[in-house]
Amino acid sequence: MGKAQERTRRQILSAFLELLSEKPYDMISVSEISVASFITRSTFYRYFDDKKSLLMAEIEDTIQKRVPDQPLLIQFVEYVEDYWPVLRNLTPSRQSRSDLHEILNQVLWELINRRVANGSQNDPVIAFIQRSRNRDIMIGAIEGMLMGILERYVIEGTEKINHRQLEAAIGEIDSLFQSKQY
Repeated sequence: MGKAQERTRRQILSAFLELLSEKPYDMISVSEISVASFITRSTFYRYFDDKKSLLMAEIEDTIQKRVPDQPLLIQFVEYVEDYWPVLRNLTPSRQSRSDLHEILNQVLWELINRRVANGSQNDPVIAFIQRSRNRDIMIGAIEGMLMGILERYVIEGTEKINHRQLEAAIGEIDSLFQSKQY
């Protein structure tokens, strides 16, 4: 991808992230994203198949900006704390709930799977999965726990993350993997 194309792609992603911090995903149209990006709808579709693929790209981009060698659970806490205004607006209506849930599940699963494949060092969760004879199931279990945390905040209508509560919960989960008795 050339510099101009990458700049346009970043422009679209930035405009989408800005819109997502202001209003729910369901309420954002491709037309609004295009206007906010200073592009046409046809230009939007040259870069992304639809709003769902844009969301997937945005989540992946923001995750990749994180420190890659941090333990998974620490990275998760920091991501949720930093991006809660956006994540909160992913609160889906009945209509889009399955799409958003599927996207978030897929991103978390891929993130964990990539770390397992790359052999992330000094991460007790990844080490636990690597030792498992059922890696895919274990990846799904960890991904499910993390999704459960996000869903709890969404269901409660949390405006602002209680940092101590989130860090304490993640600390308790992390302690499960620190034990050598598995």
